[in-house]
Amino acid sequence: MSRRGLQSATEEEEDVNITPLLDIVFIMLIFFIVTSTFIKEPGVEVVRPVAVTQVEQNPAVLIAITENDEIYINKERVELSEVRYKVEELRRETPKGNAVVQADQGAKSELTLDVLQQVKDAGIADVALSTVAE
Repeated sequence: MSRRGLQSATEEEEDVNITPLLDIVFIMLIFFIVTSTFIKEPGVEVVRPVAVTQVEQNPAVLIAITENDEIYINKERVELSEVRYKVEELRRETPKGNAVVQADQGAKSELTLDVLQQVKDAGIADVALSTVAE
C-alpha cells in the first residue's frame, strides 16, 4: 500500500504548472503593444515628384496634398487653417517625432509651402517633403 501512496504523490509532482509562463507571455505582449509605433497613412494616394537623392523617414505626422489641392491628415480632410491645430494635436502623442508632407505633382507649390509653414509653426522643425527615387 505504501507503494501506491508513493506513486500517486510522484504523479502529482510531475504536472507542469504553466501559470508563470502565461504571466511572462502577457507581460511581454503588453510591453510590445505599449512600445510599438504604428504606420500612419495620410488617407489618399498621391503621385510624388521624382528626386535624385532621398533619405527614408519614419514620420510621426504624415500630411498629404492631392492634385485638387485638398489636404489630408490621418485619412481626414482638413483645411489649411486647421493644419497647425491637427499637427499640434498629433505632436502631443509623439513629441520628438518629425513630419513628412506628401504633395502630388499637380498640387500648387504655394499650398505646399503654406502647409510646410503651418507644420513648422506647430513646433516641428524637422519637416521633409516626400519624393520618389529616380
